Parts: sequence; structure tokens; C-alpha cells
Amino acid sequence: MPLGGSILPAVSLNVLLNTHCRRAACAWLVALAAVLGSLPAVAADTCAKPRIDDYAAVAYVYDGDTVRLGDGRHVRLIGINTPEIGHHGEPSQPFAIKAKQALMKLLMSHRQALGLHYDKDRFDRYHRVLAHVYVDGRSVEAWLLDQGLATLLIVPPNDENLACYAAAEQAARDDRRGLWRLPEYQITPVERLSGDDDGYRIIRGEVTRVAHSAHAVWVHLGDQVELRIDRQDLPFVHPLDPDALVGKDVIARGWLHTRGGNRLWMRVRHRAALYLAVPSEK
Repeated sequence: MPLGGSILPAVSLNVLLNTHCRRAACAWLVALAAVLGSLPAVAADTCAKPRIDDYAAVAYVYDGDTVRLGDGRHVRLIGINTPEIGHHGEPSQPFAIKAKQALMKLLMSHRQALGLHYDKDRFDRYHRVLAHVYVDGRSVEAWLLDQGLATLLIVPPNDENLACYAAAEQAARDDRRGLWRLPEYQITPVERLSGDDDGYRIIRGEVTRVAHSAHAVWVHLGDQVELRIDRQDLPFVHPLDPDALVGKDVIARGWLHTRGGNRLWMRVRHRAALYLAVPSEK
């Protein structure tokens, strides 16, 4: 879909759900809507008409979600993650090169400066500028999500365009565009995971217990997988109550890491990454 057009019509969340949820996979967006509660208009035009805080020319595209500006600043696009490009002889992840090339073609084909809209946190731990990026008044993040070249990634407290980005990603999931054709991006029951299944995953399982430590809450899915919610991130998971999840089926998204033997753990930082499953969602 060209960036010059609206990725989704400007509608209420309920209308958006009814219009764009064409398959059972869309249940995750319904679940997210239930957690977030009532929302104003949330589609592409909500992303597309922000207060532009800064304008800058792009000088170089590192990958699908990071660029260097003409003034030397490095910008990390807020709200998305694209596959990693291999370095030092390591292979690139699927669609990593395609995401970089698509972003490069998009940005380099527009002569005017990029519009940058800052969220609550302006910099990440690598001292990169964090920004929602716009071309011709349209969201670059939403465009990449809609193409299936990126996944939704909300890092608190920068969640300003959550509903818009979630809807753009769902459109790609519904049509199985890009990443959503790959097996590793499908919902995987925790019983099918092994110690080799590290990396980005969307997983489903029953919460068997919840444990508390000094710095985190641990949500156990069966005997093999643990979800870690740092106490500093609990406000961003609210109103979901981890202790109330025992006995319930949940879906979590993020990066699985090994933790001795076949045990796996995933960090959850935002309510967009953990929600109640529904029977039809597979």
C-alpha cells in the first residue's frame, strides 16, 4: 500500500475491529481493546497527524528500524521491531534485508525532511533518539507494520500510537504478509517449545502459578516457560493483574531466552505483549 494513502480509515476502535478483524488471529486485537478500554479514533490518521517536534534529512539507513540523520543523530523508530541484519559472518534473519531496502526506498524517494514526533522518553540506552517518524504526514512505522516487515514492539513509557500500530500489524497478519507467513511468527503452544526455540516468538499457555521476587513477578506457563514482569513495568501491564491469571490461557509475545536446560523465559513490559487468549485464537 503506498504511503501517500491512509493505511486504515479514521474510525473508532469498535468499527476498526469489525472492519479489519477477518480471522481468528484478530482475537488478539480484540483482547487488547478490552484491556485498554475505550479509545478515541485510532487508525492511520491518528498516527498521521501528530505534533511534529523536529524535521531532519535522512543520511543513512542501518536496517528496518534505525536510521542516521544528516546532523549525525541516530534515530530508532518507536513502536516497531524489524528482523536483525547479520554481522561478522552471522546470517541475517528472514525479511531483514527486505525491511531495510523497503525503508531505504521509501525515505530516499522523498526529498523533504522526515517529521519526528517524540514520545515520553527521548533516548534509549544506546543514546539513540527515539521518535515516531513521518513522511508526507504519514506514519512510517504503520506503513512497515502494514507491509508485514515489522512487528509491534512497545517499550514503556513510549506507547502513544499503540492502537494505530496494532491495527496496522493486524492487517498484515490477516493477509499473511511478510513475516506473518513464517512458522516462527505463528502462535505456538508452550508444550511444543524446546530449549532451541529462542528468539522472537508468540506463545500460548495456561498460567500454572505466579511467583514474586524482589525485582520481578514471574508468571509460569506450565513447567517450562516463565514470563518476567519487572516491578518497574507493572504499571504498564495494569489493569492486567498477574496474580489473577492462574488457571487462565494467555498469549505473550517477545524474545524467548534459555534459562538452564530446556527452560525458557520471556520479558513482558507492556499490556500489549500479554493478554488473555480466547478459544478461537490459534
